[in-house]
Amino acid sequence: MSNIREEYRSAKKSKFMQAVIIGAVAGAVVSLFDKTTRMSVLDNGKSCIGSMRGFVKNPNQVLSQVRETSTKVRSTVQRISDDVSFISQKVEEMKDIPAQVAQVVMETKEVFTAENDDESSSNDHPEDRISLN
Repeated sequence: MSNIREEYRSAKKSKFMQAVIIGAVAGAVVSLFDKTTRMSVLDNGKSCIGSMRGFVKNPNQVLSQVRETSTKVRSTVQRISDDVSFISQKVEEMKDIPAQVAQVVMETKEVFTAENDDESSSNDHPEDRISLN
C-alpha cells in the first residue's frame, strides 16, 4: 500500500516538474517574440561565451582573482567583527553609566542635605549669622 502511495507521489512530483519546465520554456519563447529581448539575449550569450573562453585560456588568472576577492572579503569580515566587538563593549560601558550617575546624584544630595542641616543648625543661633549688608 505504501509502495503505491510513493509511486503516486513520485508521479505527481514528476508531472509538476515537467509542467514547471514546460512553463519556463513557453515563457522564454514568448519573451523572444520581442526584438529587443532577442538582441539582449544574443549579446549576453556572446559575452558569457567570451568570458568562459577567457576562463578556459587563463585559469590561473581566475584563481588569483578568486583568492584576491576572498582575501578582501575576509579582511572586511574581520573589520566588521572588530567594529561590532568595539560597539558592544561601548554599549556595555553605557549600561553602567546610569548606575554611576545615580550614585553621583545620591552623593550630591547627601552633601546638600548635610549643608542644609548645618545651615539650619546655625539658624538656631542668630548671633552666628553673618550679615551681608
